Amino acid sequence: MNTPSATNQPAGAGRGVMKAYIWSGLIIIFLMLLDGLAMRTAQAGWMPPLNPDWFYALLSLHGAGMVVGFILCGMGAIWYLLRRHIDLNKSLAIAALLLNWIGVVFVLVSTLIGKYAGLYTVLMPLPFKGSWPSWATGVFLLGLVFVNIGWMIWCMQMLGGCMRAFGGLRGAIGWDYVWSNKKFKEAGKAPPPPEAFAAFLAGLDGLICGVAAMLVVTSLVIHWIDPKVLIDNLWAKNLIYFFAHTMVNLVIYMLAGVIYVALPYATKRQYHTSIILVIGWWCSTILTLTNYFHHLYMDFAQANILSYAGQLSSYLSALPVTAVTVAGALMLVWRSRIRWSLGAIFLYSGIIGWVVGGIGAEIDASIAFNVHLHNTLWVPAHFHTYLLGGCLLFVLGWVFLLLESRSSRVTSASIRWLLGLLIYGGMTTFLLGFYVAGALGVPRRYAVEPGAGPLTAQIGTIGATIMIIGFILAFFEGVSLRRNRQADLPVWPEPVTGRSQ
Repeated sequence: MNTPSATNQPAGAGRGVMKAYIWSGLIIIFLMLLDGLAMRTAQAGWMPPLNPDWFYALLSLHGAGMVVGFILCGMGAIWYLLRRHIDLNKSLAIAALLLNWIGVVFVLVSTLIGKYAGLYTVLMPLPFKGSWPSWATGVFLLGLVFVNIGWMIWCMQMLGGCMRAFGGLRGAIGWDYVWSNKKFKEAGKAPPPPEAFAAFLAGLDGLICGVAAMLVVTSLVIHWIDPKVLIDNLWAKNLIYFFAHTMVNLVIYMLAGVIYVALPYATKRQYHTSIILVIGWWCSTILTLTNYFHHLYMDFAQANILSYAGQLSSYLSALPVTAVTVAGALMLVWRSRIRWSLGAIFLYSGIIGWVVGGIGAEIDASIAFNVHLHNTLWVPAHFHTYLLGGCLLFVLGWVFLLLESRSSRVTSASIRWLLGLLIYGGMTTFLLGFYVAGALGVPRRYAVEPGAGPLTAQIGTIGATIMIIGFILAFFEGVSLRRNRQADLPVWPEPVTGRSQ
């Protein structure tokens, strides 16, 4: 495939779609932060205890809302990055977004009105055994169906876009670039850019896990309509975690793709596709689909070979893209004389949260530790780390770099220090409350926590409050940057290549 010619679409085309996705995701995430703060405050004993019906309804909303919020941010960012190389149908992308919003409304009705409290993982038989009305379970399940349909539409668009832009499946995965590199270069061909591999992985793995989700959720809906239709609980749990765990991993990979475009802009350096990078993404495409088994170590009916495979896959999945992306980010920043704007700070520090959260996940994925940690607050500790300390900072870094690229305003050092102390100090304190509680064996998913739970919840509540104040101040700083926008400056990042869809 010859290098595609420059696109004739106007600069900034598709930014409206990206903004709709990212704003939708950030609004949901912020509301879920407030939801989580209310639960931690109640666990700390600093407000009247929440009725268990309300607590678990809020917990169900929190889990589902956070996942959807981060998914929307990742979908919007990677959609726009791929659109820089090929025209993508904006109407189809908006349709996928609207389906997600319909699902969100269903979940809100189910939890806040129906008080559904079977948690977002919908593990059998919890959704059908609670004190809430049966219709709330059905509405929650239908909400998941709408979200998943929107997700699968987006995944198909990503897959189709990658293959059209880069010469079919072989070109999209860089097959000839790796195995026939000399001939590939002599033919004047160019491999896909680094961010395209994140789009392809999200599209392919997302479509596979979306099919699994549709199968199991449809089965649950049928069981809800007719309880005499039985479902094997272990079968359902495998499919649920195959979907849910893969989805959360894909959020991380989608937003990691932003690094390949944003950090080179911030450091004024170029980042090219390499054979090592391509092979790393190949490995992650496979391992992302096989490392969910560490969630089923305690299911004694599960074949032991799957547990060992899950531990091995969990270890291996941390190496390829993480090592390549983190090493690449370090090389981009090293001696680059980067201007540490808010965007660059958020983006680079998000890598720290990604790595620390990943280490916490690897510890939990080890069978010897998992027995002691998996049903404790250690689990929310590690996934809050890579979602808040990694993914959310990647999103904020991307947003602020876009704002700063067209603004005449420069954030002062005092504001950067203040936001850094509030956001990172508050976030560290909040996460320590989870990690310490998990190490002490405080169980997760308890409305009233035993042992050291209230004390660690108090620590976490203080940290969460400080962190949220920092995010609010960051929002107002973003508004100020937006007000000082210079319309004559070029839109960044401009489209670079493309073809019609």
